[in-house]
Amino acid sequence: MKIFSYRYLPLNVYFAYSLFVLMSLLLAPIEYKDIDYSILVSYLVGLVILFSIGYIFGARGSLRNSYPDLPGGASARYFSYLKVRRLLFFLLAFGLVSAVLQWYFFISSGGELSLSSIGGNYVKGYEGYERGQAKVDLTYILGIFDQALSVLTLLFAIYYYRFMGRFSRIALVFIISSYLLINVIGTGKQKYLGDIVIFLAYCAMINVAARGVRFRLSSVFVSMGVAFLVFFMFIEILRQRYVAAGIGLDNIYEKSHPLISWDESSVVFDIFGGEYGFALGIFLGYFTNGLYGLYLSLTLPFEWSFLVGNSYSLGRIVEIVIGENGFVLERTYPYRVGEEYGWGFDKWHSLFAWLASDITFVGVLLLAPLFSFFYGRLWVGAVSADNAFSGPLFIFLSLGLVFSFANNQIMHGLAGVFVLFVLVLGWLLHMKWHKPR
Repeated sequence: MKIFSYRYLPLNVYFAYSLFVLMSLLLAPIEYKDIDYSILVSYLVGLVILFSIGYIFGARGSLRNSYPDLPGGASARYFSYLKVRRLLFFLLAFGLVSAVLQWYFFISSGGELSLSSIGGNYVKGYEGYERGQAKVDLTYILGIFDQALSVLTLLFAIYYYRFMGRFSRIALVFIISSYLLINVIGTGKQKYLGDIVIFLAYCAMINVAARGVRFRLSSVFVSMGVAFLVFFMFIEILRQRYVAAGIGLDNIYEKSHPLISWDESSVVFDIFGGEYGFALGIFLGYFTNGLYGLYLSLTLPFEWSFLVGNSYSLGRIVEIVIGENGFVLERTYPYRVGEEYGWGFDKWHSLFAWLASDITFVGVLLLAPLFSFFYGRLWVGAVSADNAFSGPLFIFLSLGLVFSFANNQIMHGLAGVFVLFVLVLGWLLHMKWHKPR
C-alpha cells in the first residue's frame, strides 16, 4: 500500500491539517482556562486513527475511467458533464442574475471597494447586529435559497470547468469575482474567501489525480507561494478588522471571553510584531476555539437531542413546528456547555460536539470510519467521474471536514443543509452509471 499516492491524497491532507490544528492549540498565543490537553488530544488522536482506517478501506477501486476506443480517449468526466449540463446551465444563469443583483444592491447602498477599507467595511456592516435576532420573512427565506444555489453553482462549475463553453467559463469568472469582491473586500467577510480557496484546492487535487500528474519541484514552490499569499490575505483582513474596531493586545481582555487568556510573551509576537502577531493569534484561534468547546463538552453527561441536535437550524425548525422553544437545542452539548461554563452558542463548538448531542461521543468515534469510508469512495468517484455528483459532493464534504474542528459548517445553516440534501439525493439518483455506447 503506497500511502503517499494520489489514492490517499485526501487522507494525507487531512492528517497534515489535523496536525496543524493540534500544533495551533499547543503553540498559539491564545490559552484556554483549565483545559486538560491529555483528554482532548487522546480523543482527537483516536478520531483521526479511526477516520484513517475507514478511508483506507473506502479508497479502493480504479482512479482511471477513460474511453480509449473513443476519439482522443475521451474523459469520463465529460460524460458526467453531459448528464448535468442542463442543471449547470441553470445554475450559471442563476449565478449571473444573483451576481448582477448583488452589485446593484452593493452600489446603491454606497458600498466601497478598497483594500485599505476591508476592516472598516466589516465593522460598519455589523453595527447594531444582534446574533439570533434576524427577522424571518420572505427576504430571509429567499436569501437562504440564494446562498444555497450560489454554493451549488460554484461546486458544479468549478468541477466541470474544463468542459464548459467559453461563455460559461467567463460567467463563472464573473460570478467568483463578484463573490469575492463584494463579500470579502466590500464587507470584510473572510468566510467567502475560505470557501473559494477550499473549493479550488480540492478540485485541483481531483484534477491532478485524474491526470496522474507527476509533482515537480517548481510546482511545489508555486503551490507554497499561493498558499502563503492566501494565508497573508486572511491575516491582513483580520488585522484591518481589529484595527478598525480599536481592539488590540492592550485592551483585548475588555472584549474577549473570560475563559480565554493571551500569552504576551509568545514567540508569535516576537516574530510578527504587535498588530500582525495579534491577527495571527486570532486566526489560529479560529482553529482552536471549537476544540475548547469540544473539551468542555467531553466533561458533561449525555442528553439525547432526538437526532436533530447536530444542526442548529434543524433543531430550531423542529422546535418551531412543535411549538416548544428549547426542546431540542437546550439538550445539545453546545447549549449545556454555555449554561455550565459560559462558552455559549456565540462561541465555536466543533462538529464532533454537535454530532455527539445525538449519538454520544463514543458514537462519533464509531461514525468516523463509516463516514471516511464513504468519503474515500467519493474521492475515487470524483477522480474517475463514475457519478456526475461525486465531485461536487466530495468537495462540499471536504469543506465540512476542514471546518470540523471548529464547527459544523455545512449543517449549521439551512442553506448548507439544502446543498447537502441536493448533492446526496443527486448522487443516489446517479449511482447506476454505465459506459455510453
